[in-house]
Amino acid sequence: MRLFSFISSLFLLLILTGCVTAAAQQVVLEGAAETQKDEGDVSCDVEKLVQNSRVKGDNHAIALDPERISVLNWNIYKGQRENWMTDFKRYSYKHDVVMIQEANLGDDLKSVLDKHHQYWTLNNAFDYQDKATGVMTASRVKPVHNCGQRTAEPFIRFPKTSLVSYYPVKGLNENLLVANIHGINFTLGVGVYKEQIEKLYDAMKHHNGPIVLAGDFNTWSDARMQIVVDLAQRLSLESLDYTSHNRTIIFGNAIDHVFYRGLEPLEHDTWYVTSSDHNPTRVSFRVKDNTVVNADLAAAELDDENC
Repeated sequence: MRLFSFISSLFLLLILTGCVTAAAQQVVLEGAAETQKDEGDVSCDVEKLVQNSRVKGDNHAIALDPERISVLNWNIYKGQRENWMTDFKRYSYKHDVVMIQEANLGDDLKSVLDKHHQYWTLNNAFDYQDKATGVMTASRVKPVHNCGQRTAEPFIRFPKTSLVSYYPVKGLNENLLVANIHGINFTLGVGVYKEQIEKLYDAMKHHNGPIVLAGDFNTWSDARMQIVVDLAQRLSLESLDYTSHNRTIIFGNAIDHVFYRGLEPLEHDTWYVTSSDHNPTRVSFRVKDNTVVNADLAAAELDDENC
């Protein structure tokens, strides 16, 4: 209880000093190169998700390579430590998809993304030092569709966000779904935490193609971890077999995770860094040969639910 009181007091201090302000509504920002647009309130509408799950018309000329899709997952601690940019440049530039939690959309971060010609989408949770902050997914390939969710922390009332994105893959009829989450943290029970996970499940359950689900899940208790394990089982997701144990541990539990479906890990590492209170995990996947695409089944499931 003392921990929750301390954190609540800390956030109250940040609010009073003007460092942190909650976003009035969910706002999804998108950018590429030197362009940026405010997509407004982009909720995860099930019908739109099903429509964008499968490739429509001709396959995209610019798409991910099914033989190697490289993914980086990292909570960058709002870029508060001096050497974060050096490490971000070092670890992010080789990857096709970069999933960030606590991304603080300042000029430094945008310049790195622009330099590598990455498309990026940020679901804003709050403004930190007058800059939009939340989960961000960046990529070398333009996403087909993005949508965001947010859930308020019950104690500090600041939201945590998640982001669902679809990417085309060469030769595949169904897009790759990439889900990026920053889990609710400060709760006494697991009710609100489970609510957040269930909302994300609802946005993912209609997809029949390959999936990457990653983020800072804040699974610092067995009860929280079990909720995530249940989610993975319902979506037929597998978890990385971590050979390096550099993930951040709280109360004996790892809090950063990468799950996947319809993909085969080729290589992966979790690097130790001092530039954040979390360590980045990178994974290279290939699409499994037996990945089955059935968007019609997803549409049928949606029709059944609407009956």
